[in-house]
Parts: sequence; structure tokens; C-alpha cells
Amino acid sequence: MTAIPPVPVLAPGQTVVVTKFEGQRHYGTYLGPADRLEGLDFDIGRVQVPGFVNSWTLPLGEITPTTASRDMVPGDLIPLARLKETFEKPFLGTLWTHGDSGMLTPYVCEASFGDGLKILKIATIHQRPNYHMVRVDSGWDEDEIAERIDDILTAIEEECGPAGIYLDEPCESCRETACKCSEHYSADEAFPALDDRDGCSWSVMSFAEVLRVLDREDPSTPSKMAA
Repeated sequence: MTAIPPVPVLAPGQTVVVTKFEGQRHYGTYLGPADRLEGLDFDIGRVQVPGFVNSWTLPLGEITPTTASRDMVPGDLIPLARLKETFEKPFLGTLWTHGDSGMLTPYVCEASFGDGLKILKIATIHQRPNYHMVRVDSGWDEDEIAERIDDILTAIEEECGPAGIYLDEPCESCRETACKCSEHYSADEAFPALDDRDGCSWSVMSFAEVLRVLDREDPSTPSKMAA
């Protein structure tokens, strides 16, 4: 039998942390208890997470109060806003041929896994060379990343939305919730909404590499943050 996590004492309006997808952490505001669904033997609550329109309904045991105004892991030493300022820079990229060259801008995700001391640069087949950046655990090797890549892509899609979902109805070729064969569909224009229909590739940046990039941008910043 799966053990039910202990239920914390929570108050509406309290800042909480929710862990999803085997290590991905989200900060949010506890809204209060939710009606228990039929067949459940544990209590559930609602959490509002920044960036998501609908509140999340979760077992109370998966909702953790922050230890201060915000609890931290080592990766939080570099603020998300600083990463976005540094890495979300336009560049001239080509999706498939020189005929579709244009300015592209990477996207640094709010989603974070584990200690956040390693960054994945993820380029999907239909959105490359544009890419998402996601903080992941420094202990993950290539095999671990490969095992968790579906969870990471799901986290990106939850944050950024699926590309093309409001376009044409399914056709016989794609048989999906939205047709991506249509001439009106353009994944690069939809970015950072995610189009992962044919897979992706990734590369890894270590924490030290991230600090070196920040140092080139502003030599005073990394030493202050890492002190």
C-alpha cells in the first residue's frame, strides 16, 4: 500500500511548494481545501501557481509550506530573472532551410528539477535551432536525462502551452487534437509554445559554465551571487 504523506497545517493565502514530475518544484499560494473526489482516501487542496490560469488540485501531503518567505535549493543562487536577462537574447536562426531564416529567441523556463545546478538546452525537431532552457539536478547523467525527458517536456508544455492547439481539426495523417500538417501551422512562430511531435535533442550546461557566461555579461555579478 502506498503511504500517504503527512498532512501539513495550511492556511489560505500561505506560500507553499509543490513538487511534481519527480523533482520539479513550483511555488504557489494555497487557496484552501477542495472537495474530496469519490474513491479517494486522503484530503486534497487547491494551489494557485504563477503562470497558470487554473488552480491545481493536489493531495495535501504533496503541498509543503515554505520554510521562510521562500525555501531554496542551490540553483536558486542565480535568480530566474537573471538567467532570462542573460540567455533570452535574439539570434539569427534557420528552422529547415535558408528560406525560413529569421530572428529567434530562446526561452528560460520557470520549471526546475532537483537542485537546479545544471541547465538543459532542449531543441525540438520542429522548433530548432530555437530552444528552451530548464534547470535540472546536477546529479543527472545522460541516461537519467533520457529517462526523464518526457516529464521535462510535459513541464515545458504546462508552462508555455502546446503549439498549434487552436488550429485546424485533426486530419487523417496526424490524427492529433490539432492538425499540424496545415500550411497555416508554424511552430517557430508559436514558440515558446511547445511542438515536440517528432522528438528533441538536448545539450547540457554545468553550473560553472552558467557562471562563466554571467561573468562575461557582468563580471561583478557571479561572485556576489556565489559568495
